[in-house]
Amino acid sequence: MNKLDIVIAVILLFGAYRGYKNGFLMGLISLVAIVLGIFGGFKLMGEGMLLLQREFNADTTVLPYVSFLIIFILIVVVVNIVGKLIKTSIDKTFLGTVDETMGAILGVFKWLFMMSVVFWILDSLKLSPGPEWTGDSFLYPYATLFATELAGWVSDFVPFFKETFKQF
Repeated sequence: MNKLDIVIAVILLFGAYRGYKNGFLMGLISLVAIVLGIFGGFKLMGEGMLLLQREFNADTTVLPYVSFLIIFILIVVVVNIVGKLIKTSIDKTFLGTVDETMGAILGVFKWLFMMSVVFWILDSLKLSPGPEWTGDSFLYPYATLFATELAGWVSDFVPFFKETFKQF
């Protein structure tokens, strides 16, 4: 185990800790909140622009961005509040421990994915760590392949992503 393995392991342990503290349900709900916020922001942006224009007589060049941002934030906050209410009731049952354990596992995978994307970007920019860092690393090969393998797997199920990932 070299220095890079220690850094990767610390990041993954941090991800496990964050996932454990948040729980699986909140990890999943936060992901759903972001997706709903994006869809809702685009879907309701026109109505939001009209409301902002009518109420504040705002500059029309920034209205789409402000409208989207306000709607996005509102949806994310509301979904997360509902999620926390559900999580509070789950924590009072035996499922609280299961939620925390699964949250730790989800946290590791989320942080592994983020780290893998960073390695993927660094590699595509020809800025990846040199062989003196990666040569005898145990975790680095797994960390670098995770995002690319996941992207390939997702692109098999979601055709839209297939063309997107071919660029990389």
